[in-house]
Amino acid sequence: MKKFTSLLLTILLAVFALGGYADAAQKRFQAQAYKFDQTKQIAGQTSASKLLATGITYKVLVRNSNTAETILASRGPSGSAVTAKTNPVTTTVFAVDGKIDFVADPTDALDTYVDLIVTDTNGGYSAFIEDFTANQRTVVIDETPGIPHTNIIWFAASSEVETDTGVDFLANTIITDCRVEVVTTDSAKTLSVGLLSTETAGNASGLRSGVLMTTAGFVKDTGVITGGSTIDYTAASTYGSLLYTAITGSDAVATVGGRSYLGHVVTGTNAKSLTYTGSAGSTTAAGYIYTTFMRLR
Repeated sequence: MKKFTSLLLTILLAVFALGGYADAAQKRFQAQAYKFDQTKQIAGQTSASKLLATGITYKVLVRNSNTAETILASRGPSGSAVTAKTNPVTTTVFAVDGKIDFVADPTDALDTYVDLIVTDTNGGYSAFIEDFTANQRTVVIDETPGIPHTNIIWFAASSEVETDTGVDFLANTIITDCRVEVVTTDSAKTLSVGLLSTETAGNASGLRSGVLMTTAGFVKDTGVITGGSTIDYTAASTYGSLLYTAITGSDAVATVGGRSYLGHVVTGTNAKSLTYTGSAGSTTAAGYIYTTFMRLR
């Protein structure tokens, strides 16, 4: 009887120990989001940083990866997980939480780190926080005018539907470049990126047009000098008409082709909303859109 009791006690202790270890690996991450303007700090103004309670969307990534981490919602100061939480986290959910707030069980070797993309949709400014831990309580997004910034936003292509990312560029913003990173491929399908077509002077493919989603990784522009048997020429470009004006060339003397950079300025009276559109049958592609821009003043 003593042997049986001892064995039962050993089993129960092992069960509790395993359960405790699993709970210990689950961590609650909480941080306030701030925007920062270096020009105001230089001028000695106290409003160089400002708490952001709305307009933030964020995505939690597996450390050193471009894939989404599994996250949970939490309840109370203990941070005990109660329900799954949709990742990326929308601006609506962020506004309810009032901060970056999620529970995760990091899958890195130390059970400690995740990576984090945080985007202020009011202007498109983004911050990428590598090795984000449960001990970090502040995320700062640099929104200083007069210097280049990169907006990071995710896409999941839907068939021929222009999708508003929620990002709105501010007046006097010049958009200088746009790149697409494909994470989940979709054979022979394409993605276009632009500014909302229903807004004034909007163009759904104005930034990038017909970018192939066949291969994972950053997609290069196809409009490059191509060696021909008759003459070197410029092939068709995947940059849209808001960023470049282009003539497609061919292997003939009269049609060399070429392209000229334009850049695009959001004036405050023309389109400002960043969108993406998949080609017919695009149902599985997913990845990230990177837009380089600068607030002129």
